[in-house]
Amino acid sequence: EVVVLEARDRVGGRVWSQELVPGDPRTVVERGAEFVLDGYDLMRALAGEFGLQLAEMAMSYYEREPRGGAATSPREMAQCAAVVAAAAASARPGTPLAEVVAAWPGSPAALAAYVSRIEVTHGVPATDLAAAAVTDVTGGFTRRPCWRVAGGNQLVARHLAGRLGTTVRLRSAVRLVEHDQDRVRLHTDDGEVSGDAVILAVPMAVLRALPFAPEVPRTYRSAWQRAGLAHNAKLHLPLTGPAAASAVQSVPDRFWTWTAADGSGQVQPVLHAFGGTAEGLAALGVADGPARWASRAAALRPELSADPSRAMLTTWNDDPWAGESYSALTVTVADGDDDLIAA
Repeated sequence: EVVVLEARDRVGGRVWSQELVPGDPRTVVERGAEFVLDGYDLMRALAGEFGLQLAEMAMSYYEREPRGGAATSPREMAQCAAVVAAAAASARPGTPLAEVVAAWPGSPAALAAYVSRIEVTHGVPATDLAAAAVTDVTGGFTRRPCWRVAGGNQLVARHLAGRLGTTVRLRSAVRLVEHDQDRVRLHTDDGEVSGDAVILAVPMAVLRALPFAPEVPRTYRSAWQRAGLAHNAKLHLPLTGPAAASAVQSVPDRFWTWTAADGSGQVQPVLHAFGGTAEGLAALGVADGPARWASRAAALRPELSADPSRAMLTTWNDDPWAGESYSALTVTVADGDDDLIAA
């Protein structure tokens, strides 16, 4: 018997699908996790079980046109990625990416575009990101297809919750975890829930702050504290005219943009954007709303008829039930932390 305690008023967490223009299903956007890539076998299996379709997006998550800096190309960036990944593989543990990129002997423009993209993806600057984080990304710079769930990725979470019915309790934030050898007791605002065991499926930033009685061993707590917290945000702008599928990266402004097809097979009337690093998001003014970023996104894509006045901004680091976009492999992470976190 299972009870699911969900702090939010919806299921899905950092998977959140919503209509950008209310009432227009062609404008369903992903305010959180979006791309379904090669190797997402469980995701595909669940979608099939639920009768959901995966829509090919007609653009490529892997290949993006760099703009805003000196001229370079996706091919040069892919070459740079391969060289840096090889150097990172032999670097000592804890070496920052900023130190390893010096191995690239080629175009400075390609390196700038590569570093910008890596920082956006991981949500931390190259001075903090461990070089080991980029040892397996050489395949991430050549064009391959990508997908999303037609109608919204959150449909998967909703179907999973539907299987469980009333055992899923919304608005039930856990404030304290009490445990011993036999039982666990979870304290919520509405009372207590007890059971034989508890699985804590929460972001690292939330786990760090969650009280336990008795306290978890210090070795575990220390590993949680060393985990890097990524800073990322998303922006969506309605389009007032037609668009082709595309992916364009702003090298200096630490964000990238895309237009993509949905379940209809047609390109959505939406410009999507994803930005990263605390410094990058501060420069985009996200703490004050979407206006500055929307203006820069529209300027980056003058070939599109975007409407910055109706932009939707989604941030995660200031969300009380997230505290981060995801965790990052930073220079503070120690060998063996993955095993401690898994335990």
